[in-house]
Amino acid sequence: MRHVSNAFLLNMAEVSATLIGLFLVGVFFYVDTGFRRWGRVRERFEPYLRSGTRITMIVFATSLGLSLALVALTLPWARALFAVLSLVLVAANIDSAVRVRGVKTATGSTALLVNEVLATAMVAVLIVTPWALGGLHPTREDLTWAILLSFAAGFLSISATVMSAFDIARLEASERSEDDPAA
Repeated sequence: MRHVSNAFLLNMAEVSATLIGLFLVGVFFYVDTGFRRWGRVRERFEPYLRSGTRITMIVFATSLGLSLALVALTLPWARALFAVLSLVLVAANIDSAVRVRGVKTATGSTALLVNEVLATAMVAVLIVTPWALGGLHPTREDLTWAILLSFAAGFLSISATVMSAFDIARLEASERSEDDPAA
């Protein structure tokens, strides 16, 4: 990989911070408008949505934090931050994978299940790649791969959440039509 400039890293941090903000606004809107209407789906989907929100935030925090750390801190501190974020990411990924069971049955959405499988694979690659490329002392360029992969994993998670919203809306519409045959 070519030399990674501070400007590139700061641009990645800016985009990650923007997506974190937009994601939070979307989640708050989704929670405010959606949870009231869910009924039977809520008890299975709400814990998964919390867990999925947590892991998406951690993935974007990895992209944001590591980008800023590579600019502002020395390389050993950036490596330490990556190691800590990796541990938190693994724990959040396990929680999310456990909670995804039953979500497809409850919501009819395959987007979340597919996202969980792909995101778990991406998290594994994200964590292993810098260490595989650089050994115990990954370089700035090696850690940049983690930034790019975490950004991609976060974007994938946001896409799956949006697609699941459409699936849930379709499920609600079919339930309303079953309850009211005249509709």
